[in-house]
Amino acid sequence: MQIGWRQHTEAVKLKLHNGGEIPAYIIHYKAGQRFPDLPPAGRVISIKTVNDIGEKEVLHYLPIYAGFDIETTNVIDGDTKLGFMYHWQLSICNDDWGIVFLGREWEAYVDCIEQIQAFYHLDASTRIIVWVANLGFEYTFLKSRFKWIIDRFFAKEERHPLNAPTVGGIDYREALSISGGSLAQLAKDYTFTQKLVGDLDYSKLRSSQTPLEKETEERYCINDVTILAEWSSFVFDKYIKPDKKIPLTKTGLLRSEMKRELKESTTYKQRQEYKQLVYDAFPDETTYKFWFRYLFRGGYTHGNILNCGYTIEDKNTPEDAGADGFDITSSYPAQMNVAYYPVTPFEPIYDYDLEQLIKSKCVIMIAEFDNIKRKTSISYESKHKAIELPYKYIETKRGLKKVIDGIIDNGRIAELNGTLKVCITEIDYKIYKELYSWDGPVRIKAIWVAERGRMPSFVTAVLNRHYKNKALMKKQGLKDSPEYAIEKSGVNASYGLLVTRVQLDKVTIDSNGNWVTIENSVDFEKERKKAFLLPQIGIWVTAQARLALFLPMFEIIKRLGDRYIIYNDTDSIKVRAHPLIFEIIKKYNDWMSKRIKAVGLTEPEFDDLGQYEHEAHYTKIKVLGAKRYLVEENGKVKATIAGMPKNALLNIKGDAFEAFSEWGMSLEAGISEKRTIHYEDSPSDWIAPDGVMMHEESSACIYEIAFSMTLDEYYKTMIQDSIKNEKMRKLGGF
Repeated sequence: MQIGWRQHTEAVKLKLHNGGEIPAYIIHYKAGQRFPDLPPAGRVISIKTVNDIGEKEVLHYLPIYAGFDIETTNVIDGDTKLGFMYHWQLSICNDDWGIVFLGREWEAYVDCIEQIQAFYHLDASTRIIVWVANLGFEYTFLKSRFKWIIDRFFAKEERHPLNAPTVGGIDYREALSISGGSLAQLAKDYTFTQKLVGDLDYSKLRSSQTPLEKETEERYCINDVTILAEWSSFVFDKYIKPDKKIPLTKTGLLRSEMKRELKESTTYKQRQEYKQLVYDAFPDETTYKFWFRYLFRGGYTHGNILNCGYTIEDKNTPEDAGADGFDITSSYPAQMNVAYYPVTPFEPIYDYDLEQLIKSKCVIMIAEFDNIKRKTSISYESKHKAIELPYKYIETKRGLKKVIDGIIDNGRIAELNGTLKVCITEIDYKIYKELYSWDGPVRIKAIWVAERGRMPSFVTAVLNRHYKNKALMKKQGLKDSPEYAIEKSGVNASYGLLVTRVQLDKVTIDSNGNWVTIENSVDFEKERKKAFLLPQIGIWVTAQARLALFLPMFEIIKRLGDRYIIYNDTDSIKVRAHPLIFEIIKKYNDWMSKRIKAVGLTEPEFDDLGQYEHEAHYTKIKVLGAKRYLVEENGKVKATIAGMPKNALLNIKGDAFEAFSEWGMSLEAGISEKRTIHYEDSPSDWIAPDGVMMHEESSACIYEIAFSMTLDEYYKTMIQDSIKNEKMRKLGGF
């Protein structure tokens, strides 16, 4: 074995998941240079799998920990936006030692990969996994440089591949689809090596010959792939070696765990009965599409129009005492444990008493409401979920314009002059009755019912195991450990798993690596047979969580008035400060605690599950609609403004609360910190300032753009009315 090169090569330390620490030798590589010996592969891991066309295969993966990343320079000239790779880095490691290759040109990278393929005897069935943080970006540069196994290629959507295998045995996989967040967050949660920040100036134009400062810029590049190598070590130890499976997503990991729990906790006969139940209760394709278009509703996110447009301040008076924020701890997991769900197929019925029916059954109804009107200032139903809405024509400078006949409050229905037709559950109907009034009786056009029952026990068993472990580790001060991140991910992914949809369109690539979307090409019947969870359970989870959000709000409105509700977002409420609200929250929490204990979760780790917790007291708050608000807490201003990076708030000159207004807000590129990406699928050339010719077959350019917040004219008028009314209230006008 040739090892002399290692005696004179700089190395960095990698800390593996098993606790071992290894050297990774740094090699600056150019095409054609003497290639070093590589870490021995060790024993292959064979994984049984089924490819995209339904063929069974056995793939052999070498236990090599690898990561790949590139650095690019952006060339922007008007509408032309190009990216050029000027540095690549690749880690190749085993349990004893490794190499970090650093290169400047694509020819060197392709040569390096070919040498690796030859050394390890890689082919279509014998592979190395190379982890990439955000695979969609790197794949754009790579797609014309390698041949891909199309029937093994898997993408979440166009431009977002999760698995991109080459015919030469390099299996590129995306890491962030499993870890969530950014590479910096992945490192914080799972690896010893941490991402360096601020050491690489992305605004500087660079070529493949631009020198990199060794201790900062080059170290930045090295760190990114050592993080990915350590991540690979973790994935091998935690999932690939014991389970003989390679994870693709967080929900995929949880899906495998729940399937294993189902297998271990039931007999074969019970599993077959459950599988048959899921198949029988699973909707056909037309119904499936209809449900997710009109029946499924996500979390309730909305600002109370009475409190929009002006700053609510804490002036230390009963009338102006600031605001309080309350969050539900693990809202969806709590409802998954205590609430009821449909456990039989939905069947149509024709003879029923609606008010009695909704007390004992899971109900799906297509209903019509005439002249619906909110009882308070709280608007619940989204206009986008309506099957039919009343319209009218108004005269404008450009002629007649068709508009909804009624009042739409930031996308939600406040009042309609005519008939609203919707598809709702019995839970939504209960919320309707609290928040809306309408003329005459509700007209039921069609109705289906199913029996109520509990969430499948194998689902809650896995969920609660993660929740308990997470709580225990938090008490033990292990929040920074990979194990804590695993348990937290298991809890957070539980809801996502229940609402994961069948991907009806197939997203893949052609022989040249270009994107192809084939609409309605997925075999729905095949997906139905594979399903082990019902989509209606996910629909009911969100509905139950919405009701949990509203229950304290109903009491607050009843006892204090709707003016005290400021803002809602899925599992949180922001209210005007008042001592009575803490009493209302405590009453709800006591009730919820009894429900949690009633289902057997009596251990102290579950004491906070589903409980409203006081998040903060705000000395200032200003709301301009859903996902648009500012708060001041302990003298620090925080922003949640859809589409605007949180740190951009620091770049706003003057009073942020004044700049944040119904007239809109704009931040220039470079100040907004907002970025987008442009993909260039055609070849491009560029002569760098140092005279080097740069070439890409295809590329991506990440660049900064301006941020602009605008409000619909009608909604702006509603906010201005609210501002006037608040001024009148303070003047004693009403």
